[in-house]
Amino acid sequence: MRFFFISVSIFFFLITKVYSDVSKKIINNLEKANNYSFKFIQQINQNKETGYCILVFNRKINCKYDNSGKILVSDGKNLIVKSKNSNIPNFYKLENTTFYSILDKQYLINQIIKNNVRNEYGELFTNLKYQDTDIKVFFDKEKLHIKGWKTTDIYNNSVLTEIRIKDINKIINENIFDLEKFN
Repeated sequence: MRFFFISVSIFFFLITKVYSDVSKKIINNLEKANNYSFKFIQQINQNKETGYCILVFNRKINCKYDNSGKILVSDGKNLIVKSKNSNIPNFYKLENTTFYSILDKQYLINQIIKNNVRNEYGELFTNLKYQDTDIKVFFDKEKLHIKGWKTTDIYNNSVLTEIRIKDINKIINENIFDLEKFN
């Protein structure tokens, strides 16, 4: 019995050490990244949309959806969503959305330190909680960059966003986050 307890303890220590190392590598990648440009596939319930985004880790994002023509832009404080069919954008305080936590690099790092990265069913992820909303952030197993997130939208729909990073730390024109351009 003693041998079994020691073996199990060593096993859990080694597993914890491995995922602690993975967490450190993910944190290191996040610390080096100022921005990502990526293609995405977003699934809300059974509906899929694709598009392209530029994310800057000071809570800024600019996304263009391929088929719907919808845009989503944050200047770091506010978020607008504008559809192709409407000239009137929907405005949100960024702090009232899950993007507030996802777009904040230091928040992500702190949550990874607090929760560590887990591996279940072949997926690397960490769980976040922001304003009573659960957010699962996924990481690529090879490059250890963000691979997507799963959350719930304001209508209580399950939203899964998968991203494929194209560039990291590319030079970005800050004008693309100017919300006045989208009014």
